[in-house]
Amino acid sequence: MRSNNLLAVFAACALVLGGCSSKESGDVQSEKQRTALNEAQKDLADIQTGRLASRLISSVISCTGEIEVPPQGMASVAAPLGGYIGETSIVPGTYVKRGQLLAKLSNPEYIVLQQSYLETAGELKFAEQNYLRQKLLEEQNATAVKKMQESESAFMVTKARLDGLKAQLHMVGINLPDLKEGNIQSVVMLRAPISGYVTEVNHHPGEFVEPREAIFEIVNLSELHLHLNVFEQDIAQVNKDQMIRFRPTGGNSDQYLGKVSLVSPKRNIEARSFDVHGHIETGEDKLKPGMYVEAHILISEDSLPSLPESALVYRENTPYVIVDENGDYKVEPVEAGIKMDGWVEIRNHRDLKEKEIVIRGASRLFAALKRRE
Repeated sequence: MRSNNLLAVFAACALVLGGCSSKESGDVQSEKQRTALNEAQKDLADIQTGRLASRLISSVISCTGEIEVPPQGMASVAAPLGGYIGETSIVPGTYVKRGQLLAKLSNPEYIVLQQSYLETAGELKFAEQNYLRQKLLEEQNATAVKKMQESESAFMVTKARLDGLKAQLHMVGINLPDLKEGNIQSVVMLRAPISGYVTEVNHHPGEFVEPREAIFEIVNLSELHLHLNVFEQDIAQVNKDQMIRFRPTGGNSDQYLGKVSLVSPKRNIEARSFDVHGHIETGEDKLKPGMYVEAHILISEDSLPSLPESALVYRENTPYVIVDENGDYKVEPVEAGIKMDGWVEIRNHRDLKEKEIVIRGASRLFAALKRRE
């Protein structure tokens, strides 16, 4: 029913306009045809007017890219000495905290390594005592210098061997305080080096894993960032801390915010572009690594005289607005500038100062105005 009423209103507009003088120029730019719509007809036709408004509008650089995780946001978990996976409850998609137990590993080499450490620690104690005794005797000229030097060398070699074993045990994950108490551990704990989501589990319980073979892959999604490709002709305008607006390619209309964190000085020769990295400020919980995005980098921000894009009508790609002069409508040309968030800059704003402009229903009213031609 409302659709039929709208048709009736605009049909009436066309009849009124058809009766206007045809002596005036047919150019829309100089049209001053009038149609008389009362308030009820305006409401029925969903016509709304407004004035120029100052809006924060920025020039933008359009580019594309993808969501990435930086190296510090990823971790591969391996067993330095290899071993059998004895127990794990981790599956892909599990969130883990730094230091959380991922799996228990067993390997006879762990026991041999701990045994060697304890034996070497005992040898070091003897070597140190012998060295101190020989040094004291040498100071009293009661022993040969050679014997003192041999004891010193034995002490230093044993100490170096113990330090090496200690480093290996630390890499494996053996608890040294417990070991020094004589508690040899047959199982070592594999723990998460970072907090994040487990993306890969490459082995199952009972399987032997080789040294340095990745067992788990972990990604920290809080470290997501933008990797954008900006063409060489635009890169000079991009600077650190500029705002970025972006949305996933082919996704819904949700738009997210970011900020430029790094502009690479290296040029991609084949693509004739530069890499720009950005910190993501909103939408981290909805974004995933590998998503392609369309982005706009805001390179300047000014408060500009603007109108909603719905206020503009076009004829042969030239923009116009419809001015309401106390119920009579006139079409006037405008010079459109930057568009942003549904608003468009009006550069010839002085011509429209203080004028009431149709901001809703303009396209339907413009169609009615054109019917008189």
